[in-house]
Amino acid sequence: MRIECVEIQNFRKLASVRVDFAENSTLLVGANNSGKTTALVALRHFLVDGAGAFRATDITLSKWSEINAIGEEWLAHGSGPLEARADAWRTVLPSLDVWLRVENHEIHQVSALLPTLDWSGGLLGVRIALEPTNVEALYGDFLAAWGRSRELINAANQGSTLDGESEGNTGGEAQAGATSTSFTLWPENLLDFLAKGGRQNFVLRHYVLDPSKLEAATSDLAAPQLLPHNAAPLTGDPLRHLIRIDEINAQRGLGEVNSPSSHAKLATAEGAKLSKQLSDYYVRHLSPSEHPDVSDIHALDTISIAQREFDKRLAEAFKQAITEMEGLGYPGVSDPRIRIASKLSATDSLNHDSAVSFLVDIAGIESEPGPQLHLPESHNGLGYQNLISMVFRLMSFRDAWMRVGKAGRTRTDLHIEPLHLVLIEEPEAHLHVQVQQVFAKKAFDVLRNHPDLKGNTQLTTQLVVSTHSSHVSHELPFSSLRYFRRLPAGSQASVPTSAVISLKDVFGAEDKTEHFVTRYLRAHHADLFFADAVILVEGPAERMLLPNFIRNSHAFLNSAYITILEIGGSHAHRLKPLIEALQIPTLVVTDIDAMKEGKGVPVKRGQGQETGNPTLKEWAPVGNAIDDLLDAADGMKSIEGDELFAVRFAYQTPVKVAIPSYAPSEEALPSTFEDSLAFENVQFFSALPGIGLTKKFRVALSEGQNPDAVAEALFNSLKSGKKAEFALDIISDIGFKDIQVPGYISTGLYWLEARLRKQAQAVGEIVVPSPEDNVDG
Repeated sequence: MRIECVEIQNFRKLASVRVDFAENSTLLVGANNSGKTTALVALRHFLVDGAGAFRATDITLSKWSEINAIGEEWLAHGSGPLEARADAWRTVLPSLDVWLRVENHEIHQVSALLPTLDWSGGLLGVRIALEPTNVEALYGDFLAAWGRSRELINAANQGSTLDGESEGNTGGEAQAGATSTSFTLWPENLLDFLAKGGRQNFVLRHYVLDPSKLEAATSDLAAPQLLPHNAAPLTGDPLRHLIRIDEINAQRGLGEVNSPSSHAKLATAEGAKLSKQLSDYYVRHLSPSEHPDVSDIHALDTISIAQREFDKRLAEAFKQAITEMEGLGYPGVSDPRIRIASKLSATDSLNHDSAVSFLVDIAGIESEPGPQLHLPESHNGLGYQNLISMVFRLMSFRDAWMRVGKAGRTRTDLHIEPLHLVLIEEPEAHLHVQVQQVFAKKAFDVLRNHPDLKGNTQLTTQLVVSTHSSHVSHELPFSSLRYFRRLPAGSQASVPTSAVISLKDVFGAEDKTEHFVTRYLRAHHADLFFADAVILVEGPAERMLLPNFIRNSHAFLNSAYITILEIGGSHAHRLKPLIEALQIPTLVVTDIDAMKEGKGVPVKRGQGQETGNPTLKEWAPVGNAIDDLLDAADGMKSIEGDELFAVRFAYQTPVKVAIPSYAPSEEALPSTFEDSLAFENVQFFSALPGIGLTKKFRVALSEGQNPDAVAEALFNSLKSGKKAEFALDIISDIGFKDIQVPGYISTGLYWLEARLRKQAQAVGEIVVPSPEDNVDG
């Protein structure tokens, strides 16, 4: 048994999404404010916390007006019997559909969820819906609260009228002043009533779903089935004995334990300390005082002997003080006598700051005996504390599920849930890169490291992790990634929402492209899963110089989260399936790569040349002919997706240039980023000091007879030149900040800026002010 997927409706930004669960580990990725944490909160509220955890603000914003419309209908209806309308609430309140993959031999565990008597294995679904406990009671409470507030306002208005008349004003003037009240009393509307005083009127109810009506997500949005009008809820929670849920949230309260700013923070910090975790684990699984057996007798006897000896020492130590007190007349003959006794407990002995400490190595001491230095856990690095704490908590979750040690004796219900769901939020906090990668690979193994779990298909563990770390995401296969994409207002609802994209089928089964992309992203630690936009570049020179172009000339882009990937023209098209699946605005900066008779040649018009660049041939919509590529309008160089997604291709275009030794300004046809940069900055490169490729460019520009001759010289020099060293020579020159960005790149960057401005407005983000953002025109 395992969770196949969940569908979330009307919960914050998740208006209607499906999250497919991988068999083992599922990783939630996406840009900031895309809904990853919201998904975990939804699972927690529905599966663990219950109806009391929900707030009015948990309802998707677009549904607020519909709730207030119900309230207005109630007010118009007035007092009297109200027809119960459960359907109206089902379309506006949050719900969670849990779809389980269940085998036929597990039917006895899911009998309450069977849709028909002839079910023989496969999917079973249950909807957990937040609903009014009693619509009539909610209606009555709302009308009563509304009536009281209006009576108070009316009374205040009448008082203002009397005051106005006593001051000699006319009745009309006084009434005008009374009705201009600038405040309102609670409740302003039905949502306001629910936000403050109506939460107790709601409950979670469970409904059986029909597997035959489970629809595939379209456009990455779920289409949850509608419940029949007369659908009856199940009695109790059918998932209670099926799924055990444990969670590690992002606020782990690590660090200094003696400087909390509030009692709440103290509670969080104390709960997160490893010593507290060890103490709790000891009580649940190891304590000899809990249901002792023969093996515990020696430990209990040792504690008893130590306690008696300590009591003797206490009696001796306090003897003089007690005698002195008795000399004052208390206690009297009939008063109880004072007795001081200790209580030694292994549990209490673990509840202090130094219960867990770290051994510090001493120079020259190699063997175990001898002097040792220890520091308390709060003195160790946060990363180390975080790693130990999370791993230990995973172990504790596993052992509690499997009823390890005394936990199995203290519980009257020894039934082990067939499914263990563990949620981890942002495990990368305080962890350096290598530890993030190790944790991502080993966390699931820790949860299954028990003799009764290894190879056991009857007991299933599923791990769900939300992360902002590219290092965590690269350690798991693409098939386990679920990408949360922000949607603009109007695409799904009247407010910005999110969609969830499953990457399990992006490349198909055992696709060579997937192997390439996976290896490439791991090698480069790319973070496109968390970016606002992506720029794919041809080589190292672009990779080094483009960030500087953006920093110097595009303030808006510099404030956005943009991933720049150096992937090369012969491989950029391999990212096409991934880019189109993630639907991230993408700028592809590549080379035109003119070919004639199978050989690379300088770009020329009217020669029947074609591009040899696979990215332009297999991805771009312009065509293969060099003449077509040179004359293509900007609008022909992009592939439009939806309102937020598009791919734009930027390659070398003709430039007007005047060579120093050749006065007329003529058209030059660059072939690469480097010669395009040179043609647009002739004066800079004609005087740029350096050797190697830098020197060849300087000579070609200084001695060239015309643009065609210079272009051919630059083309030949680039065949064997070291482009990375060339880029370093450019960056190190003092005049670099004034360098002109190649026109084809500058046009592409302005296109990307326009897309991101549109995206920021559509998804409700703050837009950087635009006094043209100090961008050079």
